[in-house]
Amino acid sequence: MGILDTVRGFFSRAQSNVPMGAAIPDQSQWEAVRRIGGGLTPAQVTAIIRSADGGDMARLVDLANEMRQKDGHLQCVLQTLETSIECLQWELVLPGDTKKKKSRRGGPQRKFVEEQLRSHRTFKRMLAHLTGSRFYGHAVAEIDWQRDGSKLIPRDLKLHAPRRFAYRGSDGRFVWRDESMSQDGVDIRAVYPDKFIIAQPRVNGDVPCREGLVRVLMWLALFRNWSLTDWLQLAEMSWKPYRRGVYKKDASKEDIANLRNVLAGITTSGVAVYSETVEVIVEFAKKGGAGESSSHSALLAFCAAEMSKATLGQTLSTEQGRVGSQALGNVHNEVRKDIRNAFAEYLGDVITRDLIEPMVRLNFGPTAPVPRLQFITKDVADMKAMAEAIQILAGPIVKMKIGADWAHDEMGIPEPSDGDELLGVYVDDSAFGEKPTNDTEPTPTDDDADEPANDEAA
Repeated sequence: MGILDTVRGFFSRAQSNVPMGAAIPDQSQWEAVRRIGGGLTPAQVTAIIRSADGGDMARLVDLANEMRQKDGHLQCVLQTLETSIECLQWELVLPGDTKKKKSRRGGPQRKFVEEQLRSHRTFKRMLAHLTGSRFYGHAVAEIDWQRDGSKLIPRDLKLHAPRRFAYRGSDGRFVWRDESMSQDGVDIRAVYPDKFIIAQPRVNGDVPCREGLVRVLMWLALFRNWSLTDWLQLAEMSWKPYRRGVYKKDASKEDIANLRNVLAGITTSGVAVYSETVEVIVEFAKKGGAGESSSHSALLAFCAAEMSKATLGQTLSTEQGRVGSQALGNVHNEVRKDIRNAFAEYLGDVITRDLIEPMVRLNFGPTAPVPRLQFITKDVADMKAMAEAIQILAGPIVKMKIGADWAHDEMGIPEPSDGDELLGVYVDDSAFGEKPTNDTEPTPTDDDADEPANDEAA
C-alpha cells in the first residue's frame, strides 16, 4: 500500500468516527421554558443556590434568566460584554507568523478554516453565546458535521441552553443532564469527542459548579426587584388618601365588614355609604417628605453600580455618575477593555481547541499545523490623522525613520500576502537599478532653454 493510500485510509477512519447529526436532541417548548415566578423570598432563593451547589444548575439558570428579563441594567451590562466580543475582528495565526509575513507552512489549513468560519451564519452568534459563560459559569455549542466532497465541515453550530447541563455529584464532571435523565448524566467530552465547544472560564476561582457571575448578579437583581416593588407600592399610595374607619362598640359584624368594603372602594369611586354605627376618616399625605423615595432610589443605584463593577470592572461606561468627567470615563473604559481582551484571548483558545483543531485534524491529518484564532483587540488609530502625521514626520523636513510594520499595526491594516492585488500606486525603486551617486550636474536638455536665467547671469 502506498503512502497516499495510507493517508486516505487514515482520513476515512478518522472522519467515520465523528458522529453525524445532533447528539443532544431539541426540547419541547414546555421543557425548554421554565419559570420561577414572582413572590420569591430570600429563603427560597437560598434553596435554589444550595441545589446548584450540589451540581443541579437548571433552577439557578432559570432564575438568572428571569432576573435578566426583569432588570434593564443587568441586561445592559451583560449585553455590553457579549457584543464587545461579538463585534471584534479576528485573524488566524500560525506558528512562525510575524507582523510582516505570514508563514507559508499551513497555508491550505488556514485558508480552509477561514473560509468556513467567515461564511458560517451562526459563528458570530456563537461568540455571544460562549461569552455568556462568564454569567452562567458555562456555555455549550454543538458542531453538526457534514460531508462536503472529501471534507468534513461544520454545517451548523447548535447553541444549547445552559440549564441542560450540570455537574455530576460523584466526581464533579461537567455533564449533559436534562430533567428526565439519570443523575449521572452524559459526559459529552468523553462520549462525543470533536462534537462540542465548551467554555468554562475562571471568573471567581471557586469550584466549577459555583463559577460565573450568576450568584452575585442574581442577588443584586433581586434586591433591585424587591426595592422597586416597594417603591411602586409607595408611589401608588402617595396619590391615594389614607382611609381610617372607626366603629362603635355595639356595631355588628355586618357593620364592620361593610366598613372594610367602604374603605377599600372609596378611592375608586369616590363615593361611600355607611351607617351611623361607623365613622370614615379620609386624609391625604402631606407634601414634602421625600426621604422614603430617595432611599429606594439610592438602593437601586447602588445595586446597579455593583452590577457594573462585577461585570465590566467599572461604572462610568454605563452611567454618568455624579462627576461627569470625560477623562475619568476614559480611564474606566480602559478597565472594561482589559476584561474584554482577557476573555477574548481565552475564547480564542477555546474555539481553537474545540473547533479549529478538529477541523484541521479530520481533514488534513494529525500532524498538520493548526492555526489559532486570535481576536484583534488593539484600537486602531485615526487613519486620516495618522496618515497626515506620517507624511509630515517622514517627509523631507523632519526625515524621521518610521517602520512600515509599525504603521500597518497602528492602523489595523494587515500586510499583503504574496499575489494580493495592491491598491494605489506602489513603486519599487529596485526595478530602476541603483541611483547615480556622483555629484555632477545633469546634462542640459532642450527644455532647459525655456527656463529663466539664474541670478549670476542676470
